[in-house]
Amino acid sequence: MWSSVRVKDRYRHTLIATLIACVSAIALLIRPILRMDAGVWGPADPWNNGDFLGAQWLFWAVREPANPTALLHWPWGEDRLLSAFPNPFDALLIGPWVGDVPTHIWWNGMMLGHHLLNIAATVGLARAAGARPVQSAMAGILVAATPIMLHEHAMGHTLTAALWPGLFGLRSLLMSRPKTAGLWIGLQGLAYLYTGLFVGLIALILRPQRGLFTAVIPIIPYAAILAPQLEAATAVPPPDGFTALPLDAFLGRSSQLQVRLHPLWILAVAGLFMGNRSTRRLRSRLFWGALALLFVALGTAIVPARGMLPIITSPTAWLVTLPGLERMHHPIRLAMLAVPLLAIVTAMALNRRRSVWAVGVAVACGFNWKTIDNTAAWPAPPEPPGAETARWLAKNADAVVDLGSTHMQAMALQTIHEKPILSGFHPRHRPHPAVDSAVFERVSGWAQGTQQPGLSDHLRRLGYTHVVVIDRGANRTPDDSALRADLGPPVRPGVFAL
Repeated sequence: MWSSVRVKDRYRHTLIATLIACVSAIALLIRPILRMDAGVWGPADPWNNGDFLGAQWLFWAVREPANPTALLHWPWGEDRLLSAFPNPFDALLIGPWVGDVPTHIWWNGMMLGHHLLNIAATVGLARAAGARPVQSAMAGILVAATPIMLHEHAMGHTLTAALWPGLFGLRSLLMSRPKTAGLWIGLQGLAYLYTGLFVGLIALILRPQRGLFTAVIPIIPYAAILAPQLEAATAVPPPDGFTALPLDAFLGRSSQLQVRLHPLWILAVAGLFMGNRSTRRLRSRLFWGALALLFVALGTAIVPARGMLPIITSPTAWLVTLPGLERMHHPIRLAMLAVPLLAIVTAMALNRRRSVWAVGVAVACGFNWKTIDNTAAWPAPPEPPGAETARWLAKNADAVVDLGSTHMQAMALQTIHEKPILSGFHPRHRPHPAVDSAVFERVSGWAQGTQQPGLSDHLRRLGYTHVVVIDRGANRTPDDSALRADLGPPVRPGVFAL
């Protein structure tokens, strides 16, 4: 009986700690939350960010009854969906339910949901590691106040910032449920394969159990689907320093707010010396595991600050040469896994101290509210440039040539007009051999102001009816002089009839 009462009390205390941490996270984001219906959370200009636009298109595409890739590079059609989106599980699960909801509402809500789940999972893992409720709530607040936890959301990604499946897996492992832990870690692999891999390594460091191999249950079907697509999905790594952790981020001084660690992460070092004796080994393993993740997050070349030349090649550069790891070209994502682990070590270090110490750390996190505010939401309009034109095309066009756009910008308008487009599927994905590349070269000539005799007739025979020229900002609008010479005046601003 007394055991049952203690279990109920423990769950109640964990729930209260989780609520405190989540309410604190909402308080840190109160201004962006109050503006959720006014604009898009994400990068400074999401409508010129390929990652965000590709994800937005994917959520639209999974709701389409027909094959949406057939509308890309029409009439040739594109390759399969997974060629450019290897892990579209959030879109497959959530996409069909958000068809009638404005993009900025469901997108912002999904980003906030992932963020709060990361915080809740941190609190739960801290409690499983032996931390008291106040210290566990503090760990969640420390995660909520760390700008890098919003990095992937700010860059327009979806599942790669969702760490909560892996954290729940580690919690199950500490509660002696290795099979359940393995399933959670497998789900983390579905969210982002490399995060799942490193969560699995952390689990083996903490408490090796044969039951952890249940992680392969969700991963094997995923790998079977993904394997044939790996060659087409291989992307060009971005420059070192662009998606890797700069050294000044450790001090909370990086020029890019969304990559900063919270300066109080240094309190985790105390976990090596402070806390209950019974948790010393666990604290040590969590700390050194987190430090190893941060070291890998520095990337292939260690950079002092964004935009500066590298100091030295990282000893972990060899990792990206291993088969299957060459696509792990965003090492900064591992820093987001390290943050909750460091927060939990901090909670365990303060576990034997008076609760006022943990409350003091939580209050200090509140001074970071402006950084979090700036990281989470930008004054981005809720619709892409050309939305009104796209609505007109939905009623009057059969197929559209989006002149001068990047591939993803044309796809953003396609979610409104829903017509076939002449545009790429992914900026790094070359068209398949059946595609007539000469058409793309001549259309590019149009965008540069060079007349293209006979091109309009050829496009009309292919089924295209209109060409659009959208003002997407400074240095982004193509020259329409050749269009006017070949097609005559526009039928409406920015729209030419073939």
